[in-house]
Amino acid sequence: MGGVPPLLQVDGFQVRRPSGQAYGLPELTLPRGRVAALYGPSGCGKTTVLHGLFGLLPRGTTVAGRVRVLGGGFLDAPADERRHVLRHDVGFLLQDAHAALDPLQPIGRQIAQATWRSEADAAAALAALGVRDAGSLCRRLPHQISGGQAQRVLLAVAFLRGPALLVADEPSASLDGGSYAELLAHLRALIGRGSGVLLATHDHRLLRDLGAAVHRWSDGSFVPGELDERPWPARREGHGVGAASVLAAEGVRVAFGERVVLDGVGFALRRGEVVAVTGESGAGKTTLARVLAGHRPPDAGTVRRPARRTAVQLCCQDAFGSLTPGRQLAALVAEARAPFFDLGRAAAALRLPAPALERPAARLSGGERRRGALLRALAVQPDVLVLDEPTAALDRDAAVAVIDSLLELQRSTGLAIVLASHDLDLANAVAHRTVVLQGGRLCPP
Repeated sequence: MGGVPPLLQVDGFQVRRPSGQAYGLPELTLPRGRVAALYGPSGCGKTTVLHGLFGLLPRGTTVAGRVRVLGGGFLDAPADERRHVLRHDVGFLLQDAHAALDPLQPIGRQIAQATWRSEADAAAALAALGVRDAGSLCRRLPHQISGGQAQRVLLAVAFLRGPALLVADEPSASLDGGSYAELLAHLRALIGRGSGVLLATHDHRLLRDLGAAVHRWSDGSFVPGELDERPWPARREGHGVGAASVLAAEGVRVAFGERVVLDGVGFALRRGEVVAVTGESGAGKTTLARVLAGHRPPDAGTVRRPARRTAVQLCCQDAFGSLTPGRQLAALVAEARAPFFDLGRAAAALRLPAPALERPAARLSGGERRRGALLRALAVQPDVLVLDEPTAALDRDAAVAVIDSLLELQRSTGLAIVLASHDLDLANAVAHRTVVLQGGRLCPP
């Protein structure tokens, strides 16, 4: 008898878009109980290749090569066979978790429908992933939960189904340290049961912790390679921090029904200051960011901002949701930019390639969307920039370039920055001070 076939075997695979742009995966073998990963800069085609391997690309995109799943040919199999494999043997964790959820159905019902389990099982799975008050979350709609919570909803679906092969696109991008530990434990449990994991990720820590076989992008293809380690840039001394507050909040309270997210929060930001706000997923970092930027009025309390309407700019965690999908990025920036703003120079500083400016937001990668949203915010030349997980969808090179560019602006122009992030190393490197959002209040770290 022959040996057990690998869960996934790829030979000479290539995806070609209608534009002629091509992405290759010459070879990949994923045995049971192992992890393989696609690694490379934003926009290099990681997500496109993942979707192409399983026939999930839009019309007009062509694929070539051989893909075998669980020992059987996949791309050339009849449609009903492919659907059976995808439904019963393969699980997906998509990069844009919110977009994968039905906006009109409660979370618990969606998990139950996707896993053939009860809503009680859904709540138990979320609780096991570190979600507090999972029963309450199951009753909410997708727009009422954070990005990290949405990611854990998809994780709950995957773990309840227990697929032979889990395909995960940036699964740790929106998770704090505690939630990351839960993710890692559950992935290791799946792997221990013989499941395989195929990743697309920028997270070096996840790749190391899972012992992934890395396929690194090189000249349009993903080939076996090594990680690129770069430290975060440190905040440089230069432009002094002002004495007066440029943004201040007093007694801010926000509640969603009976759930109090912010409870009497006081916050002050001075000109030229960088303040990091950390805390677990669902603690209220995104809500605080939206309140500070004026995107949501507080239920109680006050927020004082500069008089200029565009002085405070928010870069949302859901970058795609903040961009009009069908409009070119250059047009979106042009309608907002201040006189004398150098679009080309700013885009280059953010490592945003020129061709991306001419594409609609719907055709940008996750990392390109995030940098595009940041470019549009900078185009109005704000006094305050509120950043919600600004590096979550970026590879390390791009993330370092973005942070370095922001620090240069902070030093040279006195730009004040609020940085909401799970990354404590990033916070420690760039912030003048760090606060933790816990129990609805801001506390010292």
